[in-house]
Amino acid sequence: MFQGSSTFYEAMYVVGFAIMMVYNIGNYKRYNLVKKKAIVYTLYTYVCGIVGALIMGMIYNKVHEALGIATYSNVAIMGAVVFTPILFFLFPVSKEERKNALDMITPGVLEILACAKFGCFINGCCRGVTSEFGICYREETVKHFPIQAVEVLVMLIILFVTQFYFKKSKHYTVGTAYPITFAVYCVSRFITEYFRYYEDPRQKDIACSMTFWQLLCIVVFVVFVLTVVFMKLRSKKNLVSEENNE
Repeated sequence: MFQGSSTFYEAMYVVGFAIMMVYNIGNYKRYNLVKKKAIVYTLYTYVCGIVGALIMGMIYNKVHEALGIATYSNVAIMGAVVFTPILFFLFPVSKEERKNALDMITPGVLEILACAKFGCFINGCCRGVTSEFGICYREETVKHFPIQAVEVLVMLIILFVTQFYFKKSKHYTVGTAYPITFAVYCVSRFITEYFRYYEDPRQKDIACSMTFWQLLCIVVFVVFVLTVVFMKLRSKKNLVSEENNE
């Protein structure tokens, strides 16, 4: 039986941030950035993630409150995914540097989410559906499927596959790492939601028999895919324009 640990859960955010900082300091040249800016962008990303998670937590609560569903969430890590790129546009830098910075922070953001979800696994929050193959938390007698651990594994797979693609593919466009990575993440999150436990059954049917997070994943996925298409078309247009000028 797991007793859970909120302290461990909170510590995992710090661990994730530390890993992200080490990665960015070691790889900033790959993204055409200087070391000092890499550190600043990493710190800013962490702040954006916290702010985004808090905002999404409030939105989540308000939506459920409007539907008469009793729920309370301090933070929601999906908010970090949604609001980090938005808040990055407030940073006073050139478009090219912003794209390079977003490419650099992408693996770190996903890795922090994985660390946070591992914290959920230890703490017992965001648990899976009741299952014989599962874990009992605290004083409960019912076992829950360890969906948090599965999500961690899935995120690590997404991290390694996407980063391999960005390094090896000739079709990669600068600035598309974030939307591509988290479009894939949205697909995985949509699927794993089916295995998540909710105390109130109404939370699984916010609309069209989907949870709040599944509906959000659809919206975010579409936005990210359109963003990638737009950036690739724009990059191709600029390349043709440069060739004509030559």
